[in-house]
Amino acid sequence: MTDKFIPLDCDDVVLLGKDTFKVSRLKDLVEQHIKQRLQRCVYESNSLEPGVSIVELFSLISLAEHQINLNEIQYNYSINGYILRIGSQGWQKGKLKIEVCISVIDSNLNQVYLEFHPEEIIEHDPLLDDIYKILSEN
Repeated sequence: MTDKFIPLDCDDVVLLGKDTFKVSRLKDLVEQHIKQRLQRCVYESNSLEPGVSIVELFSLISLAEHQINLNEIQYNYSINGYILRIGSQGWQKGKLKIEVCISVIDSNLNQVYLEFHPEEIIEHDPLLDDIYKILSEN
């Protein structure tokens, strides 16, 4: 495998196990599920008071007398799968990298990034274009 990650286009298709997703739909599903889980409330086991959401719980961290306000929370995940890119010859095997940035300040700033790390990259050789051009002229 090379170290090159390729950003995915919204119209590319991802195969994870038995399920296929258009990249735009996969991004929406990931963001939707994370938002739902982060809005869940956490309660103290011996308290009847309303809990705070997980986002609120992680947005303010106390270290002794110091308070740290987190502006965003980031998650990174990698999974093996396949990608079908527009204009490609077929499915390509590799690793899908999902990076999620959740804004504690404004949920409209949430981002989901998808990149693909192919097992084999077929490099385009411009010399082959020149050879093909010469052969097609003869």
